Amino acid sequence: MSARRAGTTLPELLVVVALVALISGFVFAPFKRGFDRLKTRAAAREAMGAFYTARAAAIARAQRTAVRLDERRSSVTVTAGRDTLMTRPVGSEHGVSMSATRDSMAFFSDGLGVGGANLRVIFTRGAAADTVIASREGRVKLGARGY
Repeated sequence: MSARRAGTTLPELLVVVALVALISGFVFAPFKRGFDRLKTRAAAREAMGAFYTARAAAIARAQRTAVRLDERRSSVTVTAGRDTLMTRPVGSEHGVSMSATRDSMAFFSDGLGVGGANLRVIFTRGAAADTVIASREGRVKLGARGY
């Protein structure tokens, strides 16, 4: 009589681990995409808040106020003269990358934007993207979402 050994072999374990990894990739991918969309939308809303703050401060202070966009750090800063009113590090808070059509936008004391063109800020994370558009009339809105 030969003695049988109970247990599994290394190749059997590797097949099981590979199948579990493959199945979990299919199951968790939609959750990751949804999480990326939430993070880009949160970053876009924070940027919108910075534009609203800058416009309101320009009107309240009767002073030119600017929103500065640092693409390298993915941060948004509102300044009035030499005062920094707020800084939001949206990149580190939400894990997003930021790109913009220019590095800043200023508002006159009447709330109108300085310059002749709209500013577009795009936040991306994975395959998700969200856009904030600031017009020279002082309006700010969320643009098209990309996935």
